[in-house]
Amino acid sequence: MKICMIAYSTFYDGRVQRYAQSLRERGDRVDIICLHSKRRSSYNNNKGIRAYPIIKRDYKERYPFLHLKQMIIFFFLSAYVCTKLHLKEKYDLIHFHNIPDFGVFCTLIPKLLGVKVILDIHDVVPEFYMRKFSVSENHIAIRFLKWIERISAGYVDHVITVTDVWRDRLIERSVKPPKCTVILNAPYNQLFYVQKPRNFSRNGRFMISYHGNLTEPTGVEIGIKALSIAVKTIPTIQFQIIGKGRELDNLRKLTQELMLEKNVRFIKDVALDKIPELISEADVGLDTKKDGLYAGETLSVKAMEYLAMHIPLIISRTKTAQAYFDDSMVMFFKPGDEKDLARCILELYESPHKRDKLVKNANRFNKEYRWEKYKKIYYHLIDNL
Repeated sequence: MKICMIAYSTFYDGRVQRYAQSLRERGDRVDIICLHSKRRSSYNNNKGIRAYPIIKRDYKERYPFLHLKQMIIFFFLSAYVCTKLHLKEKYDLIHFHNIPDFGVFCTLIPKLLGVKVILDIHDVVPEFYMRKFSVSENHIAIRFLKWIERISAGYVDHVITVTDVWRDRLIERSVKPPKCTVILNAPYNQLFYVQKPRNFSRNGRFMISYHGNLTEPTGVEIGIKALSIAVKTIPTIQFQIIGKGRELDNLRKLTQELMLEKNVRFIKDVALDKIPELISEADVGLDTKKDGLYAGETLSVKAMEYLAMHIPLIISRTKTAQAYFDDSMVMFFKPGDEKDLARCILELYESPHKRDKLVKNANRFNKEYRWEKYKKIYYHLIDNL
């Protein structure tokens, strides 16, 4: 089968790569139309997956117009490239990854020629923009985005989304239940696995780790503030932050203000296949996500990656986190509360036994929500289409 993926993200987007690599495992051919990345030299050196980066993006855009302008440019360029490639390759399926939802219409000509189209909703766009630009649900732009979501879902042959919480939301307003499937952002098992037995003894070192986007909803500043409390008890504690995003400069500034330069290490622009090695030495993984609209409804792949590697997880007690985890698997803290997060860090530092217990109990989650399971669901879906 010949499949084209289109994503307003880089070739190194973890979800896009999981799909592409899984398709290549069974012999399908995969092309990816995407954004430019600094690691361009390795675009087409990834087990036969071909990438077509067509535009760069400024991730620090803060105004709706600039954000929309870049997406519109990407829309027209991806429509041209997708159509040109299809006339040459004759794709069987096009898998479009949002944001934006309207971008899926770049597949119009191939779809008219008989190609099946999937819309993969990584993020529910109306809620995403309500949070990003602080506007209410009654704002005309949000009503327009809901309309775009409905017509986009109606246009495609199937809709995929990332959690049951968002599937319920989409069914309520935009898509019929048989046309919507949940494929969780489960870790790619060939990358995220137990590399060596965990040693939970008190050996003088203690490293906490975060990897992922550095944006307002992810709440990484809460982790830095909690570190400023925990460091009084654990002077040698280290906080490893892997990622990039709009909040990076603010996080660096906060680290300096709290005089934590010796305790915080920033690592940016890391390829997906390098992350397991970096986090394998962590004693505890953090998911500091904020609660409320959009943020509290997402389920971070980073959380599942820590569990897959048998790294104890501290996670904010959001609506979606509680839908998938319980207190025996992870250690919850009150969202946005650095004192409560610091309490959790200190408790796990003092109790290697509790860390070990969390890891053992989290195996229940690992067994039920494995990428191998969702990969088969995806294969079945596209074969039926």
